[in-house]
Amino acid sequence: MSAKSGKERQKERDALIAAYREGLGLVAIVFSNEDHEFRLAADRGVSENAPERWWCRNGADAERVVSAANAGLRRKSASGDLDADSREAVPRAAKRLNVALRSDRDNAEEAAVVIDRIAVEFEQLRNSGSLRPVNKSYRDYRLEAAARGERIVPYAQWMRTYRQNLVRQAAVTLRFL
Repeated sequence: MSAKSGKERQKERDALIAAYREGLGLVAIVFSNEDHEFRLAADRGVSENAPERWWCRNGADAERVVSAANAGLRRKSASGDLDADSREAVPRAAKRLNVALRSDRDNAEEAAVVIDRIAVEFEQLRNSGSLRPVNKSYRDYRLEAAARGERIVPYAQWMRTYRQNLVRQAAVTLRFL
């Protein structure tokens, strides 16, 4: 079995961070180059390559920020430098509305704490032989899927999804703290 490349590890890490954002219920604010305005986007609909994204913990607050930022852009579009105005519009609107924004970096740093803690716990369980219930769960899934004639997800992929669900559940818990 070959070791994972840095790109593969980063892709897995990005999926865990996305699971964390999803668990927190964050709403993304992104700039649309097509319409030259801001839009709300569900986490799964946000491109990881988007040049700038801001995240809000509350959908209603995110909508207010988007409305204010777009109104500000329409007023300033006559000034000419739409690119500079668009970069400043969301933080300016959020500050005026007293809405906390989160950056990708903020989310990644917070998620890293949860992700690393889960990794440590998994390693401890593996070393102590206590992963038996998890492995039994996979075996049960495999047997049930085979009985139904369904395609069976490989163990590594199943385990990635299992970890993402753990991160998501931890974030749901943190949402209410």
